[in-house]
Amino acid sequence: MLSAERNEMLTACARDTPMGAMYRRHWIPVARSQDVPLAGGAPTRLRLLGEDLVLFRAGDGRPGLLSEWCPHRGASLYFGRNERADSPTGPGLRCVYHGWKFAVDGSCVDMPNEPEESTFRDRVRARAAYPCIERAGVIWAYLGEPELRPDPPRLPWTTLPEGHVYASVRLQLCNSIQAFEGAVDASHVGILHSDIGLWDAGDEFKRVRGGIAVDKAPRFYVEQTDFGLTIGARRRMRGGQAYWRFTQVVLPWYVVLSKEPDAPGSGHAWVPVDEHRTYTWTFSFRDDRPLDAQEVARWRAGGGLHAPLVPGTLTPTMNRGNDYLINRDLQASASMTGISNVGMQDAAVQENMGPHMPGTVARLGSRMDRGSERLGSADAGVVATRRVLLAAAAALAKDATIRPPGALVEDQLQARPYPSMLVAEETGWHEVRGRAEAESAGVTAPPAGE
Repeated sequence: MLSAERNEMLTACARDTPMGAMYRRHWIPVARSQDVPLAGGAPTRLRLLGEDLVLFRAGDGRPGLLSEWCPHRGASLYFGRNERADSPTGPGLRCVYHGWKFAVDGSCVDMPNEPEESTFRDRVRARAAYPCIERAGVIWAYLGEPELRPDPPRLPWTTLPEGHVYASVRLQLCNSIQAFEGAVDASHVGILHSDIGLWDAGDEFKRVRGGIAVDKAPRFYVEQTDFGLTIGARRRMRGGQAYWRFTQVVLPWYVVLSKEPDAPGSGHAWVPVDEHRTYTWTFSFRDDRPLDAQEVARWRAGGGLHAPLVPGTLTPTMNRGNDYLINRDLQASASMTGISNVGMQDAAVQENMGPHMPGTVARLGSRMDRGSERLGSADAGVVATRRVLLAAAAALAKDATIRPPGALVEDQLQARPYPSMLVAEETGWHEVRGRAEAESAGVTAPPAGE
């Protein structure tokens, strides 16, 4: 369990908090490029790390991220006029209240309600303006100090050619740490996501899915890395074998999941909207070939780890307001949850955790009080993740110039998706991890246990 003070430190994300300061030292995924498609198109409201922002694609095609509030008298730039590149004052977002216009770098390029000879505009900037880049079909922003900006992200899905990555994002009504911890808690997979029939799988036990379902008490092995953690989960199989899966925890909010043979890679990110809500990102990717139309169509419809959304929003069609469309008959006969989507099975438990921290606005989302938890050996990954997050934030609070874990390209390049492995039961952690690391790097390694 955590003290109230440490729980507050772990879950707060404002600029003046330790975690908020660390978050701002990383490139942050803020929107899919396809959702901000038109140069000169309408701005989009975006709340990120507790800040109210507007995201737009300027008339010259560059994405811009500004404070929503005009520095003049606080009018919302969401209603702003996004002007074309051939405008007399160039591309930019013009406040409709008094006409002040801002470029993507935050500079004020026009102030029509001031005398022509005035130089006031040269002394005015947007309240906040954050640099943006595009990688893997996603717009990324950097909200930290300009002189400490890291190189563009080199996560497993950000360097692949166009057409090799599918990204989705949805709104989740809980603190980001609750969702992040769910990804490093591999023991829930064989329970929350299980079909009841696989609990006594018989001949099906040889199937990987059956193995996860039947052995509900995996043994966990955790190793700290430059980017965060590598977590191994070992499950017993029949015939003297063990099935291993690995989770790469990349600070401040990513996981890279184990990869099955011939299957796409998968990764997630949990980015705080504020203390009560989260942008949950899912990345599916292939490094061996472009994604095919069938794969993309399935994910777009909410298949696999992705979730179907209410059109024009980031709200899942299965959500807290409709009890995630739970089917109690299905729950009684076949499914642990009666909820049909894997991601929404996670959301159903994560959005409804408690008791809440003081100051939680329950209608917005859950921020749980961890002071009464009872953690066991299966929670090794959760405990380790909290520890490295808090340590990284505390170190940065002492020296703001250091690079936090996960921010360096050299660290991110190590966080490859490890293959899942079926090996002899007596094979040790270091041997299995070494083989998985070698295979993920494209190096042929001898079979583990030989």
